[in-house]
Amino acid sequence: MRPCLLLISHTYAALENRKKLQSLAIHFDLVCVTSVIEQGMVMGRPAADFDNDSDAPTRNYRLIRLPCRGQTTTTFFYVGLAAVMGSRRFDVVLVENEPWACVCWQARIWKSLLQRHALFGEFTWENVERLGWKGFILDPIYRAMTATTDFIIAGNQAASQLVQRHGARADDVLVAPQLGVDLANHQPASSAERVALRQGCGLPADAFIVGYCGRLTEEKGLHELLQACEALQGVHLAILGSGRLESWLKEQQQTRPWLHLLPPRPHFEIPAFLRSLNVFVLASKPVRTMAICWEEQFGHVLIEAMACGVTTLGSSSGAIPEVIGFKAALFPCSDAHALAERIRGVMGGSTIAQSQYERTRMLYTHDAVAAQWATFIQHQLAA
Repeated sequence: MRPCLLLISHTYAALENRKKLQSLAIHFDLVCVTSVIEQGMVMGRPAADFDNDSDAPTRNYRLIRLPCRGQTTTTFFYVGLAAVMGSRRFDVVLVENEPWACVCWQARIWKSLLQRHALFGEFTWENVERLGWKGFILDPIYRAMTATTDFIIAGNQAASQLVQRHGARADDVLVAPQLGVDLANHQPASSAERVALRQGCGLPADAFIVGYCGRLTEEKGLHELLQACEALQGVHLAILGSGRLESWLKEQQQTRPWLHLLPPRPHFEIPAFLRSLNVFVLASKPVRTMAICWEEQFGHVLIEAMACGVTTLGSSSGAIPEVIGFKAALFPCSDAHALAERIRGVMGGSTIAQSQYERTRMLYTHDAVAAQWATFIQHQLAA
């Protein structure tokens, strides 16, 4: 009989992300609590573009949507979680968020009252320790988290090291992604397909195109990416997304005909953009201030680009090197010259894209990620 797993996470409010649940439900009798469908706008698009219940007929698990109260992804809690927790017996309760998140402590409290026999686990991306008074406050929270958690799934090596420094046992920590990638809609494009995809995106058919998609913010290294492409001859840069740097990028576009800005789009439309590129770049750089303390925690778009057979380059920031896995595809963060040289190498005929594609198929599909999680959790149950 499959163990019964209660998974609590706002991540699965997004339709594309729920493909991982289909794979996880092969191993578990799975109940997932996530957020109700939003009515507002997300990245300039109606929230319904990113989430709907069109997958309901094919679900092999139970999805429960609850209203949440709170302003951010770490300060919200679910209304009605206690009723779900007490509705049946669960073998494992697993919540996905950062160690200090309100929903984690809400789930921990209800589990201790209503599911005392069950194992309690957390998934966390948190890979940096905060500065000053924030670090002073978070230190005992980290220690309380590790002392009251049976197992932890860390989204990167630094997150694993952080929780171990605060009391977690190495045997109780797994390093694994939160999500995989769907190979059905992420696959290499033929030359003819690439031309058609570029036409659909409004991009030049015959150009060498470098691309990025995601948040348009300083920490994503967009200044360095623009500088690198400007230093190369005959390169076009396509950027898809929204964020604080959008106005600045539009100003740069006025004098750079090779710069193309595309509006944000739903997740299921992202593969069409990625498959149209010659190179994808994630040039993230660390931020260390009292307001923002961040390094790249995984960079899910990296595995999406690699699955599309696109040469994928990344900076040395955070988890990027461990995700990409090839030194030849890395460059020092904040170094536009080094990035330009990496792009130049791809223009000269680099074949690393095939190796990256094979790595993604082996490690980063939804099935592969779910199998890692299942093996680890079942080992914890047997211990």
